Formats: sequence, structure tokens, C-alpha cells
Amino acid sequence: MKIPRKLTCFGFLAMLPLSLSAETFDITRFGATANDETDDTKAIEQALEACGKAGGGSVFVPAGVFLLSRHGAESPILEVPPKTTFHGEGPASTLKFTAAANEGNFWRMIGAPVATGTHDVVIRDLHLDGANSFPAYIKGETPEHNAGIWFYNTEHAIENILIQNVFAENFAGDCLSVSRGCRAITIRDCTVKNFIRQGIQMGGDENARDYLVTGCRDLEHTVKPGGSTLHVEHARGLKNVILENNQCRKSILAGGVDGLIIRGNTIDGRLVGNGNLNQVVEGNLIRADEKAASVVQLGYAEGLIFRGNVIEGKHPANKVGLYIWGTSRYNSQASENLVIAENHITAAETAISLNGTNHSTVANNQLTFPKDAAKSVPLLIKRSEDITSDID
Repeated sequence: MKIPRKLTCFGFLAMLPLSLSAETFDITRFGATANDETDDTKAIEQALEACGKAGGGSVFVPAGVFLLSRHGAESPILEVPPKTTFHGEGPASTLKFTAAANEGNFWRMIGAPVATGTHDVVIRDLHLDGANSFPAYIKGETPEHNAGIWFYNTEHAIENILIQNVFAENFAGDCLSVSRGCRAITIRDCTVKNFIRQGIQMGGDENARDYLVTGCRDLEHTVKPGGSTLHVEHARGLKNVILENNQCRKSILAGGVDGLIIRGNTIDGRLVGNGNLNQVVEGNLIRADEKAASVVQLGYAEGLIFRGNVIEGKHPANKVGLYIWGTSRYNSQASENLVIAENHITAAETAISLNGTNHSTVANNQLTFPKDAAKSVPLLIKRSEDITSDID
């Protein structure tokens, strides 16, 4: 590093990372005990509070299982203060809800202080266990709002958050969730399993922006997931979301974002989204399940580049490979300014369907159909205008 001539020695030292001198707060020093029936909630809360009072630092969870419970109206239960790294030793460091989580709702394990929000936080190398015992969603019974990480605040900012190498499983709601008040959020190399609602849930508001989810995956489930591996809804003005290089056993659903990039993912299921502006969908492998009538379905899209994707709709039920639509009885908006190029699309009946679109270019796509297909329609056009296509 080149030091400016006028920078004093003290000034140079001030530029060094705070982590070199930051204090570490081991939760066992505050009374948390691993691998027993003791409720460790208060001890971990005290460790986080001490870290906050010190102006930041590191809160450490050693190997072992530590039990958490809800004691009142806490949402979340563990509030991570600014400039804090909350971390363990990897999957061996487990934070687990008590069995009572199956009897109540709104158990959110980790998030931001409700009264202030938070910033410059790292959560890493932890195993979060929601202790869910429901095999599937049962309306009125499953506590669907329980979650692992839950960042949400309507009054204060939650900013510069890194969630890395976290394994979250057995949550009756979402494993990882970020939403209103959130800015500059990175979720990297995380693993989810056995979620009843969503694996990684993203929402927002007019101030929410800049989410990156990369290198994440879900493991084979022993419960019936009710939603997607990656799920964006209730965006409320959310801007700039990148979903990149993830492995999804369930679908990706992403809607309502201005500036959405979905790139390099493998998806066993569907890719669905409505109401996105300035969207790039590129280099994904989408392998439909046997229930998907349309493998990819995008509605009310404005400024969409759909390029270089592989769509495998090889089941008889996969009638349509790529379906882009707009101008319905619910919304007069057409899907506009579309580029569909260089994709390899396999479908049982119709490769590309445009219904209610304006100003579209379709070029250089490879379209295939099963040998026993009853009919093959490379491009189906309904209620659409101004289409440039190299398909006859």
C-alpha cells in the first residue's frame, strides 16, 4: 500500500481494519452451555449486548448445540448490533430452537435490533436449526412465520450485511429472509434444507436495494417444501438483485424488481416472475419437474434479455418451454422490449409462446421437441405486436 507523504504514522494505523483490535465475546463466558437442555437465549443475548456496548467486535459460538426460545414479543430473538461478526466454527456450531417452536408463531432466530436497525454485520460459519416437526404445510396449524435469519425493519436501515457459510434447516417458515429496510445484502455459500415456505426469501421497499445471492444451494428434503429455493416477492420498489451460480432443487420465483439478474443457476423446477424491469436471465439450466405446464413463465416484463439458457421441458406435461405474457384483464401492461436469443429450449408442445407483448426480437434459438410429440410449435404468437423473428 502506498502511503501519502502527508499521512502521519497515526493516520496510517487508523486505516487498519478494526478487527485487528476488536474484542471477542464467547457466548460460554456469559453462561451458554452446549449439548444440554438449558435455555441459552439470555446468555447469547448478553454476549451480543456486550459486543454492541463495546462498539462492535466478534461474538463467538463454539462447537455444540445451544438452545434458543422466544420469551416475549421478540422479533427477532437475537439482535445483532452494528460492526459485529456473529460466527461459529462451521456446521458444528448449532443454534437450535426448542421444541416449543412447533406450538407458536413468529419465532425469528437472528436479525437486526428492532429499535435501531444495524450495519456492517457478518454472520458466518453457523448451523441454524428451526426444530420443525411438521412434514408439510397444514393451514392453520403450521407456524409458517418462524425463520432462521430475518432482517426486516420499517423504520431503520439494515445495511452492509454478509451472511456466509450458514447452514439453515428445519424452519416452518423461511430459512433465510431479508426484506424491508435492507441495503447491500450478500448471501454467499449458504445451504438450506427442509423449509416449509421458502429457502431464501427476499422482499423490500422503496429504499431496499443491492442484494446478491451466490453459491447457495438446498439439500434433498425430508419434508414437503411449499415454496421456492430462491423467492423474491413483496418487493415494493426493491432495486438491483443478483441471483447467481446457485443450485436450486426447487424453483426460482422472482418478481417486482427493477434491475434483476438471474445468471448461471441450475434449477430443478421452474423459473417464474412477474413485474420485473430491466431484467437479464442468462446462462441458466432449468430442468422442469413433471408438474410444470410452462418451464419458464415471465409476465409484465419490461426490458428483458433472455439469452443463453438451457430449458429442458422433457416431461409430457411440460407443454411450453418459455412463456412470456402481459395485457391481462387484471393489468393492461404488455411485456415490452424483449430479446430472446441463443437459448436451447426443449418442450412437449410449444417452445416459445408470446402472449400480450410488444417490441420483441427472437433470434438464434435452438428448439427441440420429443420424438413422440403430438405437435411441435416453435413460436406461438397471440395479442402481440412488433416482433422480429428468424423463426418461420
